[in-house]
Amino acid sequence: MHVTVPLAGKDKWGPVKSFAGSLANEMVAGAPDAYIASMSKAKRTGKIFIDYFRNDYTATAIADYGVRARPGAPVALPIEWKELTKLQSADQFTIKDVLKRAKTKRARLPVPPQTLPAEN
Repeated sequence: MHVTVPLAGKDKWGPVKSFAGSLANEMVAGAPDAYIASMSKAKRTGKIFIDYFRNDYTATAIADYGVRARPGAPVALPIEWKELTKLQSADQFTIKDVLKRAKTKRARLPVPPQTLPAEN
């Protein structure tokens, strides 16, 4: 699952990555049995990887509605927080689901671009 926040483009990469890293580390500190912020696959077993490393100008991430190069061609489908309880796996959505959803769901309003909070 990817949680994305549209940024206004006013903050530089360093502070953005630092903020994301701080948030990830707070999540890990609050629930160390559930989350991990280390890229080591050996340490991630059974935990949710909080990948703040994507916050870098050289990093890539899959875009909304992107088709993954995996068996069945699953789609990275944006969902709402209230839909998380129904999420069974990261590969459960296909292009057929996207087309069905486009016919039955209202378009989401875009989230206004955000800026990082001011440092205290």
